[in-house]
Amino acid sequence: MKKIGIIISIFALIAIGCKQTAGEQEKVENSTMEIQDTVITKQNSILTEPSSYTKSYSYYWITGKDTLDFRLNARQLKEGSLYISISHNKPMSFADALKKTEECLPLLQEDFDVSEITSINFRAPIFYLDLAKRLSDEYKQLFERENIPYEKLNDFLLQSSMTSQLNDFLSPLDKEVKYYGLEKAFIIDKKDYKLYLPDVDFAAYPEFTFNAHTGISVSLENKNR
Repeated sequence: MKKIGIIISIFALIAIGCKQTAGEQEKVENSTMEIQDTVITKQNSILTEPSSYTKSYSYYWITGKDTLDFRLNARQLKEGSLYISISHNKPMSFADALKKTEECLPLLQEDFDVSEITSINFRAPIFYLDLAKRLSDEYKQLFERENIPYEKLNDFLLQSSMTSQLNDFLSPLDKEVKYYGLEKAFIIDKKDYKLYLPDVDFAAYPEFTFNAHTGISVSLENKNR
């Protein structure tokens, strides 16, 4: 991982443009981390109502005066488990999403024990062209365009290149993929992509891929358990 300088600063964030979850409000104190011409800003969400969480932080990528379309949220339960979720509105490569998550780890380690990460939530495969293409090709070789039960889909994903890619990313954290959660997952045809991603050029997309209303939830376990 690149050497990254840590800069601690206190300032008021203005109009980040993200609504807060009920029971949370933004704290003014922030930490930032510089990566070349990009700054990652950490924002502490104060839990103002009874909650099962003990900590809640959000991380934003800022270049110049622009806040990039990428956010990492981290929440820790009272019993210690750490949940990570990735948020963005426009498509990006899955490789880039993992790279940005890796960039954020030094800030994450300031406030959390990353060995307690139990799940990471990404957007649905349709949001990642590289992932959508690979999963579509691998699925087609086994099942053509057939719909399969959830249990069989989970087994397919565990054997897919996505799991290998995630395990490579998770290896330094001594974690690996345990299983996937794709609530209301379904196959979506290319002609319907625009219903979920308007104003996107789908020329390079496969004829079908997967979508899931709540994204891809990746449950983790310690390696070699």
